[in-house]
Amino acid sequence: MSNKKNKEIVNQDSESEEEQDSGSEKDSDFDSDGNYIGDKELQADFEGRNPEDCDFHGIKQLLRQLFLKSNVDLGGLTEIIISQNYVGSVVKQCLDNDPGNDDDDDDDGSDGVFGITTVINITKRKDAPCIQQIRSLLTTLAEDNADDKTKALVQKLLSDDSQHVGFVINERILNIPAAISVPLFSSLQTEIDKAIKKNMPYTFQYLVWICKTYNNGDEASEVLYANQEERPLADEALASFEVDVTEQADLSQWDYEGGALTPCRKVLIFEGRKFNDLMRLIKEEVENA
Repeated sequence: MSNKKNKEIVNQDSESEEEQDSGSEKDSDFDSDGNYIGDKELQADFEGRNPEDCDFHGIKQLLRQLFLKSNVDLGGLTEIIISQNYVGSVVKQCLDNDPGNDDDDDDDGSDGVFGITTVINITKRKDAPCIQQIRSLLTTLAEDNADDKTKALVQKLLSDDSQHVGFVINERILNIPAAISVPLFSSLQTEIDKAIKKNMPYTFQYLVWICKTYNNGDEASEVLYANQEERPLADEALASFEVDVTEQADLSQWDYEGGALTPCRKVLIFEGRKFNDLMRLIKEEVENA
């Protein structure tokens, strides 16, 4: 019996079949990772599903966007995400199936993963090698980039096993609009509530969230977020710090209206009780965009 659970996702932009047939002249519309970077209007339908084994390579590729060349076993982390498939969603493209066929067991879902939204308890799973690496990475990044107060907080939340820490993962491919995040986080919120009612370890005292950002080195300039819905979250953070990842990124800078932008990671730490507030901010940011 298939364990897939389709979740309602809004229609999004993607490339039409006719546009895909034009040959080599289209090559420049894609980057080296296969992400579409052209400027044509595209159409596609997406849905959220619980992660499955067939999603392994797609999820792993999305995690690489976040962690770049950091020493984290992305395969091991992907396995954890799939193993806790009762919490979290992958974004898949809707396929045209026979409406009279209600048996989805023949659909292996291997058509590609366009996004992943989930949360992992890095306290409960601290003995897993990939989680040990994430914890070590957070400690190192804080030591090298955070102020003394934030360093102490990171040390505290990673050393006290009675304080469960959730690591939020919110990744998707380039050009998937922020609107898709609203139903994904709504579903995540519902799934966490259900897990807590079953006495599963999803009551978090702290949340850690790493956002992909870009800046031009001017402190007065607005920081740009790769995932637009994450922009208002920093104001709710208990602590935060920024990491320059220029040396790890394939492209050291990105061109923008105001000039070249440097790729960064912004590490946000929240009180766990703020989760519902963060979901509200995400919804408001998308609705007001």
